Amino acid sequence: MGVMKSTFKELITGSLLVISLFCVNHLHAQSSKTPYLDNPIILDSASSFLIPVQYDVSVFSSNKLAILGHYYANLIFYNVQSDSSKILFKKDTYIMDFRIPFYYTKSVHDHLQGTNRTKKCVILRVKDVDYNRNGRIDENDPDILYVTDNLGQKLRCLSTKNENVLSIQIFEKQNFALVKFQRDNNHNGKYDYRDDEYFYAKLDFATLTLGNKIELK
Repeated sequence: MGVMKSTFKELITGSLLVISLFCVNHLHAQSSKTPYLDNPIILDSASSFLIPVQYDVSVFSSNKLAILGHYYANLIFYNVQSDSSKILFKKDTYIMDFRIPFYYTKSVHDHLQGTNRTKKCVILRVKDVDYNRNGRIDENDPDILYVTDNLGQKLRCLSTKNENVLSIQIFEKQNFALVKFQRDNNHNGKYDYRDDEYFYAKLDFATLTLGNKIELK
């Protein structure tokens, strides 16, 4: 009976944490004019936490970001045992999305988030390059692939402005992910539906490196 109660409590806790990752604190967001901390996310059995930093794009007086609304600007990794924290990026950026480790039971994992997760690292798609040189970051600029370990200590940029990350498919048991990239093959300075040259590459979770390109020659 005690085991059942513990499992139920873990399921509820997991559900609340996942929901908090994707829901904006609207009361805070509406009044905030500076970056603010979102709800913490457990990375591994309550010893490590990830705290997203949110931002309201409308506060940018320079208007360098042509994407409205609230977004993730940075991630803070907090270690409970050492009572220490580390911010991931030296300066705030625009994080399209990130895949976090997930330690809860498989049923919660599948029900709330699907199976496209990994416990090995944190994978991010970041817009931090003005590829079309229009003076701002927008939807036509590339998504750059970043990866870091669960402590935020081994941040690596794995792709360039000449490659746009379209999707990340994770194969947890096989210890890798397949990343789909897009090239600006019409050389018009932006990534859109007209660019139809694609390739895949393997992201190795053991080394946090990309493998050879998988493409049509």
